[in-house]
Amino acid sequence: MDSYLFKQMGKPLLFAAVLLWMMPELLLGKTYTNKGISSSKLDCSSSKSFLNEAIIKLYLSTGNLETANPSWNIKIPREAISRNKGITPVEQWFVTLSLQEGLETFTAEGTLLDLLREPILQWKIGKILPVKKFFSFFQHVKRIIITRSPCANDVAVVGITCTSYCLGVYIGVTLSGFWHENDTRWYNVTENICTDLDEDCVASTIVEMILTNHFLVILTSMGLYVSEDLRYPKDHLSFTRIKFCGFDMADFIVAKLWYNERCLANKEDFEDDYLAITFEKSRSLTETDTCFYSKDPFENWQPCTPDTKKSRRRRISTRLVSFLIDQEMNTAIYLLRDKKQCRVAVRNFYKGSPKEKLKFPSFKFPYSFYPATGMAFHPRSHFLYVYGSQVWLSYDGGNSFEVVANFEDEIIMWSYHSFHTSSIIFLSNTTTLYFSKAGLYSYKKMGQSRFHPVCVYFDHVGSETLVYLSNTSLDGIDVAMAFTNTSLLQVDEDIKFITALAPQYITTSQIIFFAYVPRNSPASLTRDLEFQNRHVGRRLQLKTTGFGEILKLMLHEEVEGFPSSVMINLQSPFEIETPKLSPCLNSAIRIERHANLFKIILTSVQVADQFLSSDIEKTVVIPGYSSLLIINILDVKNALALATMPEKVSLQQTIEPTKWILYNFGSTNATEWEIITPPCKFMIMHNTVHTSKSILKYLDVGSNLEFSIKVLTLEDTSIRRFKVPQIKVMAGQPYLMDINTHAYWDETDSYTLDLNIINRYLRKGVTSISFIVWQSTVLCETPIIVLTLKSSCSYSKYMNYVPKYEIKGEDWEFGQHKDERGFNMIKVLPINYRPPSNMGIAIPLTNNFYNADPSMPRPRNYHPLSKKSGIYKQCLNKTHREDCHCTEEMKKSENIVFSDCKEKVARFLYPVLQYPILLHIKHDELSIPMDIPYLVTVSEVNNRKNWKLRHTVKNEMKRMKTHVESLFSDLVFNPNGLRLSITGSELFHFRVKVIPGVTFCNLVDEFQIYVDSAPLPFPGRVLVASLTAVVIGGIILMVFMVELFNVNIWMSFKNLFKKKNKVVAEKATDHIER
Repeated sequence: MDSYLFKQMGKPLLFAAVLLWMMPELLLGKTYTNKGISSSKLDCSSSKSFLNEAIIKLYLSTGNLETANPSWNIKIPREAISRNKGITPVEQWFVTLSLQEGLETFTAEGTLLDLLREPILQWKIGKILPVKKFFSFFQHVKRIIITRSPCANDVAVVGITCTSYCLGVYIGVTLSGFWHENDTRWYNVTENICTDLDEDCVASTIVEMILTNHFLVILTSMGLYVSEDLRYPKDHLSFTRIKFCGFDMADFIVAKLWYNERCLANKEDFEDDYLAITFEKSRSLTETDTCFYSKDPFENWQPCTPDTKKSRRRRISTRLVSFLIDQEMNTAIYLLRDKKQCRVAVRNFYKGSPKEKLKFPSFKFPYSFYPATGMAFHPRSHFLYVYGSQVWLSYDGGNSFEVVANFEDEIIMWSYHSFHTSSIIFLSNTTTLYFSKAGLYSYKKMGQSRFHPVCVYFDHVGSETLVYLSNTSLDGIDVAMAFTNTSLLQVDEDIKFITALAPQYITTSQIIFFAYVPRNSPASLTRDLEFQNRHVGRRLQLKTTGFGEILKLMLHEEVEGFPSSVMINLQSPFEIETPKLSPCLNSAIRIERHANLFKIILTSVQVADQFLSSDIEKTVVIPGYSSLLIINILDVKNALALATMPEKVSLQQTIEPTKWILYNFGSTNATEWEIITPPCKFMIMHNTVHTSKSILKYLDVGSNLEFSIKVLTLEDTSIRRFKVPQIKVMAGQPYLMDINTHAYWDETDSYTLDLNIINRYLRKGVTSISFIVWQSTVLCETPIIVLTLKSSCSYSKYMNYVPKYEIKGEDWEFGQHKDERGFNMIKVLPINYRPPSNMGIAIPLTNNFYNADPSMPRPRNYHPLSKKSGIYKQCLNKTHREDCHCTEEMKKSENIVFSDCKEKVARFLYPVLQYPILLHIKHDELSIPMDIPYLVTVSEVNNRKNWKLRHTVKNEMKRMKTHVESLFSDLVFNPNGLRLSITGSELFHFRVKVIPGVTFCNLVDEFQIYVDSAPLPFPGRVLVASLTAVVIGGIILMVFMVELFNVNIWMSFKNLFKKKNKVVAEKATDHIER
């Protein structure tokens, strides 16, 4: 299918067909991936509605695959997934393909991209740039710039920064993350930007570039340019230049753009795209600021700092390096630096502008962290990274930071992030790559890039790649997996520091290692001789034998010579020294105080039992007492040492040779120990069906969510003696919702954390909850799961009217559905039908047409008011019904917006009495009958009368109902047990709406009822009633007059009948006598 692209992730040169044939040899449940193969396209369908993660299971035999084709295809109509074709940011789907062969499983993961809706793909950005001309630029390119679509990371825009030999604005667009051959299309955008063909503008080049949800923003050496809205494609993409007073070409060349990547596929009213520009210069008295920010559509740019006298004085001496908006905490974050120090300041961000007062005191980094070059939020989380000569991480939006990495001779210039795998790559000024995982205080040095220039790129599934220019590729762009020998000049990981360690046993399996810092060491050297957060979770091992896992970092000032220490869990015993290497072990020892140190005295009289110079920086370990690090040899029988626990030293006691041991964790000749990254021992999983590690949930007012996280430990349970909590939980906005947690170890010895989240408050917002396995290393595939909660209405939540009688789809199509009495319950509406009004059945006054056809006459269009009313919607400015383009969904819809298309409605016999209105709340797969606290209003959209509602008002809701009705002009009803009676005829169109204040959703539904076979339409019924009233009134009046004048009308009638009877009797007698 052409409108969807399926891209599989993983390692190149692995084919799905080959893996299927190898199924019996694969391990159960093992995941294999195949990315970089020939183009594989997929369409997928399901009877259920999809969220942005989908699971598709395939059951194929080897006969379904062609052996000559290294890829396989599955085609399903696009309409089976989505019928929407509106151009707007759409979340790219994750797809899991599971292939079963006996007891073995092959699983491939990939992405599903809707090519018809992604905005940037609908444009021809500029003039097509011939590839041959592009090849001629290669030797003059200084930098490659890549920006991704926030919702679909496989869609990327690439630009190049050129020297004076290839000036101009050249941009490439890819829809496959550069994996497909000849996929990148290159454009010359110079004329689109330089509309007046100014000579300086034509000679400009790209400096920075950001692709937001709706706009493409390009910073060139001549200025900042913003495209028109990408959601409304045209033949020509135009750009608008943003004017900043007081800045020239030299300023724009070193300026930077700052953007917090957020997907706004389902944008809330509290979400926006924010973009900032900073200039690398100190503010002068004539300039308003050196930092400006704006939000979508990026037309109005404001200074980043509040304009006050106090701030103006500070800004002259302080340079603003970076500026970001934290939309979880609603704050503005500033990275500042002066001549000596860097700091982070945070201000409240209210109604689109930062406030003067700081939210909390500025965080000042140590003087060793200088300079700071940038700041970035990890996408879809609340992890704030500040980088430069070091890397620091904040969980709380800039209030506090912890160091992640320290670089001696390098400066980090850029950071690259993947929300799907939580991977982060820091790229230094020497093109060296450092790898980390979001939320972890650790990193790994990967090596220096072999390609120049180069750019790091994460696609949507998080595959880390290096993008570089190549003459051998068809489109001039080539990619390589980031961490391979062909991509990097490999280096040995070195995260240890050169000093001696002193072990102190706490138990048989837990040891505290103290890092020795010599007295009078300069402050700049002291930090390099200490344990850091990045060491936690790593393995400390002797180069000979023994290792343990670092569990905890401790800093202390009271222990002289040992400012830092770590606790380790012993996993393999460390090697101890032997008398052959250290003859002092043959002697008993006695310990005495010596000023601030301790003297170790060998009590043996044997000359051979002595200290050697090689014993310096070895540690004397006495079970039950303090350990002693030897720092000086006074003579062959006496040595000076530092105590790890000075109050627990065994003084003035003779300790026999069998009661003490010696460890060598020194660094005299060469460091005897090392810290390495161990294999991953943890796997984190959650209890939902989503395959993504980044999960989005909506919580309405009063809603709750049950969420569970489990950590599976892959190590031997006999080693893990102490059960410490394995998950660190961090919330971006902890005050938005009530979060209750319950942690425990389950029957499988797995650490489990259950969350119960309740949204009690009527305030909108977003918060991310991160679950971090703090003992994980960067080698773990999934050390973190991020749950994003939106206090808002879910786009999958709606109210649904459930009709009392179910009519099948085929019956609607044929217009026939008989009830138990043989009555057809489907009414086919006349062409251009309009319901009656209160003035009469022949005088429609509504503007709504049903079953509209502009080519046909309008019935009942005689009254002057009827002629003035009636407006087409779908058929507006159309000449025939075919031009209205009514779809089947529109014809079936009860919504008034599609009334032009409505042809058939439900039909009922007159009168409709106590008809039940059943309302349900539907969310995902759940359907719940509507009840308190939801209250509804009911209206007839055509302003018809002759209907009424009956409902039950409970005692507990009477006061609330009265209060709500005082705020609204409409009556409020209890949706549970609501019943409708109609005494009118023909079409009634009702709208049911939930009152605001009980939900964030605009819950509205409509339904239509056609009442047929009414006795007499208006005004016939009124005329009959009037005549009846006149006759009855006349009779009453006549009786009253007779009584009033005492007229004996009954005697007159009686006498009249008597006379007639008498005459008849006389005639009969005469006849007999004759």
